[in-house]
Amino acid sequence: MEKSPPLKTTLMALVAMFIALIVGTGWALAMVPNVELVTALAFTAGATLGPVLGLITGAGGMFLFSATNPVGSGLAFPLTLGAQTIAQSVIGLSGGAFVRLNSTRMETWNFRLLIATTGLLVTIFYDGLTSISFPLFAGAGPAEILALLISGLAFTVIHQLSNTLLFFLVVPRMIRVSRTALKGRLNLQTDEFSA
Repeated sequence: MEKSPPLKTTLMALVAMFIALIVGTGWALAMVPNVELVTALAFTAGATLGPVLGLITGAGGMFLFSATNPVGSGLAFPLTLGAQTIAQSVIGLSGGAFVRLNSTRMETWNFRLLIATTGLLVTIFYDGLTSISFPLFAGAGPAEILALLISGLAFTVIHQLSNTLLFFLVVPRMIRVSRTALKGRLNLQTDEFSA
């Protein structure tokens, strides 16, 4: 019988895999305006691995994706890169609030609505933080920032609606599948994953 790696090593490998998924899906959807899986994956990581590892995954995945974005590197806009990284770390952390919730119950109508509402709220937080970061970096005043926010409203609404739908339709299943895979691989209870 093969000896399993230590739990910490396994969890760090899982964080790395979630980060790789975040970067890979980010690249895959980079040309689709405001439709992304980064937020859903950061949240799923938190709901699977716990709040601390969710925070690390969200921050690490977003930083690497933004820095290597094929459309344009976030390294050129450090304030925006910082806002994106902070926002996704909070999203991973917020997923951790669901870590003890039974996976099967998450797929019921009520919990799908709760997760979709959470998805909408974290997307609003992300959009708000990142939307003001670039104008602030460029030295824009309050009137210019407001004009930029209004001009980008259609894209913001697309982002918020698409994420709400993803959180309602897909995220509960993603959480369930990732937890089932972890439980089978490590032969541990879900509670032991909360960091």
